[in-house]
Amino acid sequence: MVKRYSAKWVGRMMLALLFNTLLFAQTSTTEGKITGVVTDAATGEALIGANVVVTGTKLGASTDADGVFIIENVPVGTYEVSVFYVGYTTAQQTVTTNSGTVKVFFELSTDVLRFDEVVVTGSSGATSKRQLGNTISTISGENIAESRALDITGALSGKFAGVQVSQNSGDPAAGISVRLRSASTVNGSSDPLYIIDGVIVNNTSTDLLGVQSVVQNRLSDINPADIERIEVIKGGAAAAIYGSRASNGVVQIFTKKGQVGKPKITFSTSVNFNSLRKKIDYNQVPLDWENAGDVTNLNTVPAQRYDYQDMVFEGSAGTDNYLSVSGGVGNTTYFGSVSYLNNNGIMKNTAYDRSGIRLRVNQIINDRVSFAAGTYVSSSNSNDMPNGGYGSGVLQTILFSNNSINPEPDADGNYPVMTFYPNILEYLETFNFEQQNKRAISDIQFTLLPINGMQVNYVLGYDDSRSRATTYTPIGTTTAALGSARASNLNRTQINSDLNVSYQTQLSAPISSSTAAGYSYQYDETKLGTISGTGLAIGVETTAGAASIATTDFNSKRAIWGGYLQQTFGLQNKLFITGAARIDGSSVFGENERNQFYPKASLSYVLSEEKFWNFSAINNLKLRAAWGEAGNLTAIGPFDRLTNYSAVSINGQSGLISPSLVGNPDLKPERQTETEFGLDLGMFNNRVGLEVTGYFQNIKDLLVARTLAPSTGAGSRIENIADMKNKGIELQLTVIPVTKKSLNWVSSVTFTSNKNEVNGIEGDQISIGNFGFSKAMNGEPLGIFYQGYYARNSDGSLLLDANGLPQRERGSVDANGNNVPLRDANGQPTGTLLQKKIGDPNPSYIASFT
Repeated sequence: MVKRYSAKWVGRMMLALLFNTLLFAQTSTTEGKITGVVTDAATGEALIGANVVVTGTKLGASTDADGVFIIENVPVGTYEVSVFYVGYTTAQQTVTTNSGTVKVFFELSTDVLRFDEVVVTGSSGATSKRQLGNTISTISGENIAESRALDITGALSGKFAGVQVSQNSGDPAAGISVRLRSASTVNGSSDPLYIIDGVIVNNTSTDLLGVQSVVQNRLSDINPADIERIEVIKGGAAAAIYGSRASNGVVQIFTKKGQVGKPKITFSTSVNFNSLRKKIDYNQVPLDWENAGDVTNLNTVPAQRYDYQDMVFEGSAGTDNYLSVSGGVGNTTYFGSVSYLNNNGIMKNTAYDRSGIRLRVNQIINDRVSFAAGTYVSSSNSNDMPNGGYGSGVLQTILFSNNSINPEPDADGNYPVMTFYPNILEYLETFNFEQQNKRAISDIQFTLLPINGMQVNYVLGYDDSRSRATTYTPIGTTTAALGSARASNLNRTQINSDLNVSYQTQLSAPISSSTAAGYSYQYDETKLGTISGTGLAIGVETTAGAASIATTDFNSKRAIWGGYLQQTFGLQNKLFITGAARIDGSSVFGENERNQFYPKASLSYVLSEEKFWNFSAINNLKLRAAWGEAGNLTAIGPFDRLTNYSAVSINGQSGLISPSLVGNPDLKPERQTETEFGLDLGMFNNRVGLEVTGYFQNIKDLLVARTLAPSTGAGSRIENIADMKNKGIELQLTVIPVTKKSLNWVSSVTFTSNKNEVNGIEGDQISIGNFGFSKAMNGEPLGIFYQGYYARNSDGSLLLDANGLPQRERGSVDANGNNVPLRDANGQPTGTLLQKKIGDPNPSYIASFT
């Protein structure tokens, strides 16, 4: 049984937590100030935005335009002060404060590996990268700003090895898909888990327009200009502590915060220009078939050819405007921003705009208690065009239709009928497809330091999106002669409540210990309602008065809960061993499989810290290895474990019949087991960095439908029966050729190669995606193209029929699944139509240079 808690109960508990911490927290009556300057060790240039923290406290500051920082209200005592800056080594100094001002100076050296960078993703708390046995990639807000990306997913493109980013269409509102390493499921989602300031956010893509395209992912609601940094972990070995939602990796996003000091105002505006990168070749032969429907008639007639690409695509422009204000006084800091983005698509009559407001406040209550709260509200609107489905869409018309037809309307405004596919100009000029979305993401966080070395964090996250989509096809079009309209409303709400406790101590002079434990409860709810109609009333663009109306209503609820324990031991700050375990539960699965166990182990060894190391050209060398398991529960709906009978009426009597898909109470999450190993190499004063990673993924219990015997009265049942394997290598080389006051040149090259194989599919193969062209097939990569092919002679030439035309291959399939072409007495193909693998959409490798 899943417990649910009301908002009133959660509020009372949070107030109680705050009241109790205030009772026993202590403040110091004697305070001083730490100030100083942070510069580049090579150039002497001031470093702007470096983070300076007083270890063991919540005190800290960022450097200003002159590299100066000021930390006020520091209790008298001795502290370790550390400076962190992306791309530089971490520096520490021991500082003893008094009631006055203490000045310290830091010089940081460049570090392309970011060897001592502090990260939190996959490690349950702030951890130096040197301790991690798995690879973790980071990108700063400055790097994101330089990329001029319009959304978060676009900001990841080309930045990391093992990250594949692709846009689904030329529509400015279309979603961008992100794959970390490779696909890991047949029927579920391969998207990673996204976390923003501790809030688990929803990035589910839903076809609200009902046209099988222009599916938006909700990360497009977030403004990249608000981001301070992004951390990415790519597989189950690193993400095990996130449990049943992390087999595809984790992308954690941290937004900007204010710093103590005078208000800082940032304003930026930019104009972006977009165009079709490359046109495809098109048929320019000035001839057409005399009778296209008669394949035996090879006579031709003169014809004019049209380049439909020029009719559909155009250059476009957009603007991106941003204003932020940040600052702080005493123990209070704040950050606020407003933004507006407008972007016209390269496809005519498509557009997208987004506006957003972000507010964040951090408050240090005393030496041991701090509080943070933030909220982001956005609104977006888009004009879209189908790129698939709904009569096949604009792009299919360009690719496959006979371009001898002029799509321009006649004098009466009637558009000509095009062969097999809709008229592209009729689409662009008369159809209306719109989407609107409103989004709110909020969090409340408490941090408690009850004793030295211990930290307690609580996060309450809330993500709510409200989407509406409408479509309208006028009466008299070639696609819907009677006209059609549709309206969809989608509401999604996610809540996560996370409590994490960590404790760090020095067990002895060489041995350090870091222990972390936590509990998480997540709840999400989805409501979808759709009304569609055909046979519209004249002059009406909605379903009101339509001759035929259909409605659908969908409501789902899901709860996920789990706890973890993680232990890390360090030896002389160069050898680190980590072990972790998480137990997860979900209301999605049956009672017998409701709770799952996910272990993790990793090893990190900084070989260059050994006394025998005497290679001056190699500054840092770290060997690492990690193993872990994580789950994926996206391939099953909240109620798929249940059998839902269909209501019928026979002779006026009500009854129930078996559904085509029966439930399965023994369903469990798809499980990924990953082994990862690699090395991080820093050379020539850390101006050259090389990261090498190899991995093996074994994914079992994939959820696919099994065909049932007719005697059961049902067609199929979802079961954990298939499996998948991935193996690959990732390389990233980063070089800093020049570091001067006037020029800082950083270049990076990435290379990724992955091999994928699916097995355990009942009947050897199943169709996935639209049109049935793509298959999940035993012994082959996921998504291969499997279709018929031409018959050929022994010399490889086409085998022509009696009319001199190519023809499909025919024959039989042997016991091993191999095609056996057959010929009749005339040497012509006979038997059943044969199919084979004709292509693979998975790239052999992915490379980038930035």
